[in-house]
Amino acid sequence: MLTVKHPVKVSLLAAALFAVTACNDDSAKPVAAAQAQEAAAASAAPAVTADSSFDDKVSYAVGASVGGYIAQMVKEQGEFLGQLDFKLIEAGFVDALNNKSSLEPKQIEETLQALDQKVQEQMAAKMKAEAEANLSAGEKFLADNAKKEGVVTTASGLQYKVIKEGNGKKPTAADTISVKYKGTTIDGQVFDEQKDAVTFPLQNMIAGWVEGLQLMSEGAVYELYIPSKLAYGENGAGTLIKPNSALVFTVELVEVKPAAEAAPNAAQEAAASK
Repeated sequence: MLTVKHPVKVSLLAAALFAVTACNDDSAKPVAAAQAQEAAAASAAPAVTADSSFDDKVSYAVGASVGGYIAQMVKEQGEFLGQLDFKLIEAGFVDALNNKSSLEPKQIEETLQALDQKVQEQMAAKMKAEAEANLSAGEKFLADNAKKEGVVTTASGLQYKVIKEGNGKKPTAADTISVKYKGTTIDGQVFDEQKDAVTFPLQNMIAGWVEGLQLMSEGAVYELYIPSKLAYGENGAGTLIKPNSALVFTVELVEVKPAAEAAPNAAQEAAASK
């Protein structure tokens, strides 16, 4: 969770466009909409059960897979898609199986491209508005938090509060650390928690951790209040860490392992897992 990795957001419709256009033969001839509806009506399939033949189950499974894909697309992007007519979706599906179409292949391609552009533009606008709201909320939270007793703000904007001081070694960015921690959003939602110590290279962590952990000694417990620019920034991470989110971590530094010592241990652990 703490490594700085940014997920790539891909429109489902882009995949749909590829799948549909790949299946359209340029030689397909348009047919009347009435014929398409008749074909759909005539395609009523027999009931499929666990006792059906393998071929029947395969046929049903292929259709269910396509339907499931469309249902997932509607679930994730429904607010941007507009009103989809499932009867026309069924008619288009049946026509494609019969190498027919009420629209020219180029019209289908252009329609899906236009829809994909519309969806991406609306999604981008929504994400931008949410990111701006998250940034404002985070700035307000940190401004208010900075006034609280015991909270220290560094030059970078990182804030921390000492819950318990330690008396052991302090890590450098090149060291490997063993920690217990809990991470929450500024409204208190827990997105990650490790009650047992976990170990990883400090330099692989988000910037707020790299700075904050170097302030701590072994045995210390700190609260870190991390601005979005020192966390996951405009990309966010997962479902709870939205773009431009400020984050709160309670961290206990259990042990510091210099890089030279940590490397052999990592190699031994990797060998043992094989």
